[in-house]
Amino acid sequence: MRLFVFFLLSVSSAFAQFQVSLTLPRTNFMALEAIPASVAITNRSGAEVVLGGPGRASWLSFEMTDATGRSLSPIDVSAADLAQIPPGGTIQRKIIVTDAYAPTDLGNYGLTARVMHASSGQYFVSNRARFNIMDNKPMWEQSYGVPEGMKQAGTSRRYGIILFTDVDSTSLYCRITDDKSGVRLNTFRLGPVSMAHDPQITLDRGNYLQVLFLAQPHLYVHCIVAPDGVLKKRAYYREENGNRPQMTLTSKGDVAITGGEFFDPSKPAPKATNTGRNVSDKPPGL
Repeated sequence: MRLFVFFLLSVSSAFAQFQVSLTLPRTNFMALEAIPASVAITNRSGAEVVLGGPGRASWLSFEMTDATGRSLSPIDVSAADLAQIPPGGTIQRKIIVTDAYAPTDLGNYGLTARVMHASSGQYFVSNRARFNIMDNKPMWEQSYGVPEGMKQAGTSRRYGIILFTDVDSTSLYCRITDDKSGVRLNTFRLGPVSMAHDPQITLDRGNYLQVLFLAQPHLYVHCIVAPDGVLKKRAYYREENGNRPQMTLTSKGDVAITGGEFFDPSKPAPKATNTGRNVSDKPPGL
């Protein structure tokens, strides 16, 4: 009996070394969209723990399962990043798990994180985060050729703009496919969209995709996607006094934004002017 109790205490102590928590930003993702996973690791060992570093074994990995519970390709993370966790301390890591393995089949999936305690060689597993891979037909498509000087120059590809409605939001996505085989090459989110005004979509003379859309009341987003499928620019414009931003194509095939006002969301908002009175300025008789 004493041996059994000792065994239970040993197991309990082992499982208390790390507390691992895994979260995803949302439940539904488009096929081939990058999926960022946030991992929080709390040190419950009672002593400082060092994870990773040059020459050390990988300490963080992920396991992805499909709807049947079948384990898919393991996802290991580089251990070169050194992390020190004091007793009771917590560190967080954000990993794009689809950089290592991106599920292409539609359906339900599960994801767990595993952290290795180097001194004991034990793995500590997080909660299972569930997510869905979904798809929609493009609302707009255009085939194009990749210009000279770019990777895969001369190949034929296709831009697709997809409207994706999630549980509580609607977003605009861009998808790049091989125009001959139909193989999907990349999918990424341009941003939240309001369909109070239809998006403006066109190609410029360099076959760059240009999209202007309403993200929220009076705020517009201008995105430029290169023919190699990379998002090159995201800029913001505000509608001012009914002067709405518009995208125009010049006779030379260049794109210009007219109307509205350029807006930099990284700049702090101007301080409000205090128009109130001081106590000493109160009207006579009060």
